[in-house]
Amino acid sequence: MRRALVVDDNVELATNVAELLESIDLEVLIAHDADAAIDLATRGPCDLAIVDVRLPRGISGVELVPRLRAESPGIEIIVVTGNATVDSAVAAVRHGIFAYVQKPFVSSDFVALARRALAQTEVRRERERLATELARSEATYRSLVETVDAAIVRVDARQVIRFANHSAIVLASESGARLPGREFVEAFVSHADRNRISHALDEIARGRSSASVESTSRSAHGPRSVRWSFRRDEGGSGDCLAVGVDVTETRELERRTAEAEALGAIGTLTTGLAHEIRNPLNAASLQLELLVRSARKVADAALREGMERRVQIVRDELGRLERMLAEFLSLARPSELDFAELDVARLFDDVIDLEAPLAEKQGVRLSHAVPAGTFRVRADASRIKQVLINLVANALDALRPSGTGEVELVAGPAEDGSVELGVTDDGPGVSETREDVFRPFVTTKEGGTGLGLSIVRRIIERHGGTISLEPRAPRGTIARFTLPRSA
Repeated sequence: MRRALVVDDNVELATNVAELLESIDLEVLIAHDADAAIDLATRGPCDLAIVDVRLPRGISGVELVPRLRAESPGIEIIVVTGNATVDSAVAAVRHGIFAYVQKPFVSSDFVALARRALAQTEVRRERERLATELARSEATYRSLVETVDAAIVRVDARQVIRFANHSAIVLASESGARLPGREFVEAFVSHADRNRISHALDEIARGRSSASVESTSRSAHGPRSVRWSFRRDEGGSGDCLAVGVDVTETRELERRTAEAEALGAIGTLTTGLAHEIRNPLNAASLQLELLVRSARKVADAALREGMERRVQIVRDELGRLERMLAEFLSLARPSELDFAELDVARLFDDVIDLEAPLAEKQGVRLSHAVPAGTFRVRADASRIKQVLINLVANALDALRPSGTGEVELVAGPAEDGSVELGVTDDGPGVSETREDVFRPFVTTKEGGTGLGLSIVRRIIERHGGTISLEPRAPRGTIARFTLPRSA
């Protein structure tokens, strides 16, 4: 129930005013001086106060006005007086009173005035309530927009950014102040996809309600696949709301799933054929040995050498077929990993000892500059040696046309706390980061199977690491991969 406070030292008049106010469903409190009025006001907020200008003992009615407002924000106050003066009227108005009424007054007019004052109180409090709800709604909206794991960008009809949330700023690797005012495609989209995105935004500007396009966006962490959903602002401004969801991990998972399915099919086929293929391989190898023995009994030296040369060719091809079969089995049916703590420098020494003769024969310097004990990893020694030997062999193949060069094994800390290992060369290099070379059957070598790097990536991923092939400045290539640091 709404409350009113009557402050007047005239007991009879205060009672009459209270009866009038009670007639319009008000709970009325009566005080006969300022102190009593303040005491009543502190017990609960009031909607209306009727205050006499002249009060006994203490402050005047006009001076009481701000005290009442402090206790009941939004209260409307009617000041009444039997001896109106310009000074008191001006002072009352300065305090923002609702009305200044001179005694005696007409009861009906006073009730109508009280009704208008109460209506004003309700309007003011409703406005304050709506403002509070609006502020709360805006805070919720801003919190949602700033914390959601999606880039939210407002773009105008000229494809210029007007607003970008925190996720969009992270995606664009920019400070928040620099994004507004920039072109959308310049900030978020790689050159190859800009025409498609720009066309989609043009369609929205022409009246299309929505569009969805997937593109590659630039990021501090490398290229990211982002699915952009564009929706036209129905308010008629011509602006567009762009919501970008990073689907890089989703696409990577889809790739791995498809690759696993393909490898599963290869595994089933290879396991079934391995036995059938190895039987004739063994038989052919045995027959070659018998043929070599027969060739040694031939008296004609030229004929004997020709036979031995052809036997060696067949033997090499059989060996290549055996290795290819082993690669298929390794890719499709990997064995369990035997984890142990490894010293990276010692691991590099072992690989260099194995590959040094081939490198020297080719005129390539093979080295590493990692002090013993600097980096220790937890990994399967034989599998990581297989990875390093494969990457060193690829580097030597890249340097073969030049007949010289340098291959170096490197190690260092990775950003995620793991250890990063790499094989670098100063050969012709690659023009950009290559990911496709790690897919099965993709090869740049003439006569290659395209399985070597696929096996390498699978070994690294089973260790919980990542691998990449990137250009190296000023020339050459670096193949880098990560392994968990030993505790």
